[in-house]
Amino acid sequence: MHTPTSAALRRSALAIERLLQDAPPPSLDALAAAAGLSAGHFQREFVACTGLSPKRFAQVLAKERLLAALRDGEAVLHAAFSAGLSGPGRAHELLLLAEGMTPAQARRRGAGLCLVCGVVPSALGALFAAWTGHGLCALEFMPECMPDGDAAAFDARLRALRAQWPQADWRRDDALLAPLVDAALHGRGTLHVAAGHFRLRVWQALLQLPSGTVVSYAALARALGRPEATRAVAGAVAANPLAMLIPCHRVIRERAELAGYRWGLARKAMLIAAERATQADPA
Repeated sequence: MHTPTSAALRRSALAIERLLQDAPPPSLDALAAAAGLSAGHFQREFVACTGLSPKRFAQVLAKERLLAALRDGEAVLHAAFSAGLSGPGRAHELLLLAEGMTPAQARRRGAGLCLVCGVVPSALGALFAAWTGHGLCALEFMPECMPDGDAAAFDARLRALRAQWPQADWRRDDALLAPLVDAALHGRGTLHVAAGHFRLRVWQALLQLPSGTVVSYAALARALGRPEATRAVAGAVAANPLAMLIPCHRVIRERAELAGYRWGLARKAMLIAAERATQADPA
């Protein structure tokens, strides 16, 4: 299947915003008319972008289902921590092990490392990726306002990365990164992140959240034994450098609101809906 175009993603994102906000959800014909497409064309495009039809997307993101999952969120987390994850559906979380920097590595600030950086395509848009030689240290969606692979967008992401690893060398190699990112997205890879102990704990907790589950910031803080640290947990979630790999999209507000996502609320909704559909309709 071809990677959706930027225009298709924008149209689908606008449709998702309406599906999230309007009650009852708009019809396929209404969504297609707003996109300037026929109903059949729009449906095919939306499925290509999200993996679901607009009707199915609205169903799996229904507020009642989000609320039910949120009520179970803390129990799910505690069960994961105490018993570990099991079954083929957990392979992704088990194999993506976050490796934090040691104090010595932090002092060197990347000295001796060569960061391989590049842009790789995905169904949800172009991704800036970086590999330290030990694992992926960055995976971020490129700004939608710039064409895929645009030099200015790449340079902006690179500057932010080099601020974290100022002593590291770097080179660009899109071709080398593509299979590494693909392997990581399919549960066969490692992560190498620069973070303090608290952020690592939050990110490791996110890795243990079963696919299709959502949890509130407060429930996540309680599960970590830090019920007073909801704001700090939210900051750690927002600082996640690895889109999709560390699933910060699974964290929502207490009232089952999807809340912010620095790579776009529509993408967050797409990721949750796709996971929920897989759980509801296993292959």
